[in-house]
Amino acid sequence: MEQIGEIVELRGRSAVVRIKRASACGENCAQCEGGCKPTSRTINAVNKANAQVGDMVKLEMNSAMFMLLAFVGYILPIIAAIGAYFIADSLTDNTVIADAALIFTLIGVLVLFYIIDKFPRKTSRFSTQIVKIIK
Repeated sequence: MEQIGEIVELRGRSAVVRIKRASACGENCAQCEGGCKPTSRTINAVNKANAQVGDMVKLEMNSAMFMLLAFVGYILPIIAAIGAYFIADSLTDNTVIADAALIFTLIGVLVLFYIIDKFPRKTSRFSTQIVKIIK
């Protein structure tokens, strides 16, 4: 997966990069009458190209790792919550308890992801990397 962005801040070996979020319409705003405004967000990236603040850079993330993270982030919590629901339902035959198990499992998985995200990563395998300075 590749993206173009602008460096807004340096933090040691990494950089904060502002990227434009692509929308479903393809960001062809000059010919579009939909009225949407392009949005941007910032991400942290490993600065392998030694880029400086203000540089336009090309970002890259391994597509297989991106798909794995998307699966873990979106699909795995749903599978865990549904599994907890059916386990609780089969053990108790009480739908209120099964519903509570589903909700608490989903919340628990999301809290776990939040906690894991706060730890520094020892590998750059899952990180976005700056691979090229464009200008």
